[in-house]
Amino acid sequence: MSLEIKSVLKNKVSAVIFFILLVLNMVQVPNYMGHEYDVEQNMNIFETQIQQYQRALSDINLQYMAVKHMSAEEKVYWNSYQDYLSWAIDNAKAGWNLFNKYGKEVFKNKGLIKRYNEITLWDKLYHLDALKKNGDEKFMRQVHKLGFEEADISFDQSRIFMIGSQISQNKKEDYRTVELSVQEQLHQLETNTEQYVGKGPWYFLAYQLRIDSSFAYLFMPLCLIYCVVVLMYEKKTGVFELEQLNDVHFFVHIQVKLFIAFLLLMIASIGIPFLLLGISNGFAGWDTWLLADTKHFFSFKRMYHTDNYVINNMSEYYATEQGFIPDLSFIPLWKALMMSLPLILLKLELYIQMAMFCVYTFTKTGFNYLSGIICIILYVISQRMDLISFINPFSISPSLSALSGCGMQNWLNSICICVVFIFVLLIINFVSIRQKDKMSL
Repeated sequence: MSLEIKSVLKNKVSAVIFFILLVLNMVQVPNYMGHEYDVEQNMNIFETQIQQYQRALSDINLQYMAVKHMSAEEKVYWNSYQDYLSWAIDNAKAGWNLFNKYGKEVFKNKGLIKRYNEITLWDKLYHLDALKKNGDEKFMRQVHKLGFEEADISFDQSRIFMIGSQISQNKKEDYRTVELSVQEQLHQLETNTEQYVGKGPWYFLAYQLRIDSSFAYLFMPLCLIYCVVVLMYEKKTGVFELEQLNDVHFFVHIQVKLFIAFLLLMIASIGIPFLLLGISNGFAGWDTWLLADTKHFFSFKRMYHTDNYVINNMSEYYATEQGFIPDLSFIPLWKALMMSLPLILLKLELYIQMAMFCVYTFTKTGFNYLSGIICIILYVISQRMDLISFINPFSISPSLSALSGCGMQNWLNSICICVVFIFVLLIINFVSIRQKDKMSL
């Protein structure tokens, strides 16, 4: 078997496919080498916050002026909330100025990164207080344990919820979104991985297994092309006729060697940039949290999708129409990768069976290649449109996207589709081989 695998890997098409896979992975490496993208992203976030808080303060001032009769106690709540918004504006400006002055040095200096965490953490904690009385209380023990002192504020944080909860149109969703963000940041601080946000080998790997990755998108077409070309080459050189003397032996061997060969090409193409990033940035981050659709892991029910696709640190999700995080939960990356592995391997086997179907079902070379092209076209269409995705093997999404709820199907449904179609194609392909073997006799 090892000699057969080596023979397949020495084929010219193996070199071409490996080069394409490697390029698809290597082009992403610069994005995870440093913090240039993090600096730009954070400055944009702080700028957006400044604008949002300024609009909120203008609206509150207008509402305050419109209220004709107000008790002294009510005025205290209104004034506290106005002071809170003014503080939030200044806090966001401090964050923007921090990156404007120091750039990516923020992530290299312990004092600067602590200042960055203070700015972002207290903004979230007071946001929780503005939605619920003592909303930050559940996190304060962790915050003090990490050595963060209370922010210098001029408002009474116990009073800002009265106005904030009244004017919030989606209080529950808003609170849960900020709560998840606080949980993630505190986890990063406790595991000392906050400096790896947006860079490093594990973030690179997570991106390559998501729905917006060119590597993940082209995985099926490249695998199908590779397998069809290898099978057609062996068909032309007479390897088929020699191996088909024992149809069961042939049927097993051709699958195993194609499976191992393409798997090795895929691992090598993603392993090289992974190692380069690890050597450059360290290998920390394997336990970083990412959001996953844990409620639907073992269900056939798919999460409702909006058009608001968001990438936030390690996570991807479709935000609600109001911009809030949907009903997702955090799991560590290593667990997500372990759950993704069965789907990746099943998809690889599924595409090998499709290639064998294209080669064995038709006798004419033109139909062999045409059927492969049709499969690729169906895949491209199915990835862009929701074509009966519940039973459509071409609409199976990248593994991490299926876990996060961003795919056409959830994780369990994707697994089941793969198993069913692999089983069906196995039967069809085996019958085709035996029929051709009988005809040759």
